[in-house]
Amino acid sequence: MNVRPLLCALLLAGCGLADEAQVECRCTPDSDLSLFPACAEAVLSGGSTGAVNPFAARLPDCPSGKRLSLLEPTRSEFVLFNIKTTFEGFSPVQYLDQLDEEFWFIPEPEGMDLYREVYQPPEGYAPERDTLWTTAQERTFAAGILDKERFQRAEFRRWYESTKDQRTIAEDGRSEVFYFPYELDLIPAAGGANQEIFGIKGRMEVELFTPTAENPVWSLRRWQDFRDPASAKRSWTEARAIFSR
Repeated sequence: MNVRPLLCALLLAGCGLADEAQVECRCTPDSDLSLFPACAEAVLSGGSTGAVNPFAARLPDCPSGKRLSLLEPTRSEFVLFNIKTTFEGFSPVQYLDQLDEEFWFIPEPEGMDLYREVYQPPEGYAPERDTLWTTAQERTFAAGILDKERFQRAEFRRWYESTKDQRTIAEDGRSEVFYFPYELDLIPAAGGANQEIFGIKGRMEVELFTPTAENPVWSLRRWQDFRDPASAKRSWTEARAIFSR
């Protein structure tokens, strides 16, 4: 993700600084969002301030957190692996890196009806034509659900498995569609206001895309959700609505 640094005045504790000390630093995509939460909105939205201060370049970058070790997206299934890893590692910025610029999410009908105020489907809504949820909404969702102050752990009980799940490859080799069940439990952070495990379960169809088959760089372009009617757990559709408000 190409994000120019954003100036930010942040309170730093420790390192010989008084608790009330104001220290200016620049937010970057590598800034540790748990230590510098003010950077979250700037980094996820791709915003920047345009450096009004002529001495801005002398300011240090806000210290970075540990970047997750991800696979290079040279194969479509590596992107699916990375998505799972970024959820387990609570890394919203690296999660968004796995998505195509033209990403869109297709909600399952029942979950969409439960949260019509969030999805706002037009009259005569057609999933293949109307894009209710794109990268802009996904940024807000990622920041909301991948929050270490809210959850301490993400446990995947089911995700894509190559030996079990369906995969269709386009003739030109630039698009692959995967269809598989998902199940995820988000364990609440200790001492948080809500101590209920947030469970997600259903089936999903995702399309992975690469601009060229010769030197592929894959990303997730389309994600369609399907409810599990036998489960009391929420769908991805419901989770997106809940953590985007």
